[in-house]
Amino acid sequence: MTAVVARARLLDRIEAHAGRIALAAVGLAVVLSAGYAIVLGGELRYLDEHVYTELTRSMAHGHGYSADGNVTAYRPPGYPFLLLPVYLLSGGAVFALRLVGVACLAGSVWFAYLLGRRITPAAGALAAVVLACYPLLVYTATALYPQVPALLMLLAMTEFALRCRPLWIVLSGLCAGSLILTVPSFAPSLLVLAVFLGLRKNWRSIVLLFAVAAVLPGLWCVRNAVQLHAFVPVSTNNGVNLLLGNNPGATPGSGTTVDISAWDSRAKELRLDEVGIDGFYREAAVDWITAHPGDAAALYLGKVAHTFAYSDSLKTSGQGASDLLAALTYYPVLALAALRLLLVRRFPMHRVEKLALWFIVLNVLLLAVFFTRVRFRVPLDALTIVLAASAVAHLWRGRTEAR
Repeated sequence: MTAVVARARLLDRIEAHAGRIALAAVGLAVVLSAGYAIVLGGELRYLDEHVYTELTRSMAHGHGYSADGNVTAYRPPGYPFLLLPVYLLSGGAVFALRLVGVACLAGSVWFAYLLGRRITPAAGALAAVVLACYPLLVYTATALYPQVPALLMLLAMTEFALRCRPLWIVLSGLCAGSLILTVPSFAPSLLVLAVFLGLRKNWRSIVLLFAVAAVLPGLWCVRNAVQLHAFVPVSTNNGVNLLLGNNPGATPGSGTTVDISAWDSRAKELRLDEVGIDGFYREAAVDWITAHPGDAAALYLGKVAHTFAYSDSLKTSGQGASDLLAALTYYPVLALAALRLLLVRRFPMHRVEKLALWFIVLNVLLLAVFFTRVRFRVPLDALTIVLAASAVAHLWRGRTEAR
């Protein structure tokens, strides 16, 4: 009985000091990720890091959003625009650019707490602590990748929308527009959020949310129409990404390592511009899918399964996160999140949990349309952690009260 009382008191203390625990977790995230950024220094390890840095440099030097002197929309612009102020202030120091990810991770930890506390204060505190020291998040935050900034935008978009006041809805819409320009595959998540607002009859909030969310992507569409003379919603890399994931040589885990040189050569022969190449690759992928529906379906299911892998082979050689560490940290979290679903009758799901679940399911299915990478899953891992923290908090409270 003494042990039961001690556990009950510990849980009560966690819930009473959940906000302080979350703030400590924010500090821990900064220490861990900034420390790792110091270890990495100014070396750019991966191709994508070079690309995002070059796009940011081009804007900083007054050449606009261009690559190799040519106007482009190949990469979504959200992340380079986020890096731009830091680039200007630091003179392009790579370490300073890494700190953008560090700040976004710290913000993500706090917003994970805010969302989690809607379930229970203990769930919010636990989610914040796990996010702060989750190796894949720390690793990705210090790389010049857009996934951790996208995570912050996704969590902020959700938290602000759930507050259902006009000012917060405007902020949610701005986060949504920025998210779409950073990682476009999360655009349908805005629809899921709107559905949840609709269930509470918040029709005015939905209209305001969509109106504000459309501003930044709309301006980018106008820019693309003027510069590229074509309708390009966000970027022109959808075609190549679709082809990389849907061709005779593609496998569930091949990603960017698959050989598409034959299509690349043909596109050069046709002398297509950037928009034309995007359409050419997309048509080639669709042609293969329609000609081989059975193989395409099996490949799609394999990509869905591979989304939950703990590692994948990298096309660019470099320092990767430990496979063993990734497995030991990811699969227990995934198992606890699955347990939360099994406990739904005993502990009905809060709307935050339902939102997290729908975000995860929708984006896993969308990622598999193209190709999957572990780092693409990073924002979904954070949502999985929220579900896992909820499972622990509910079981802890339930068992304590039962005893």
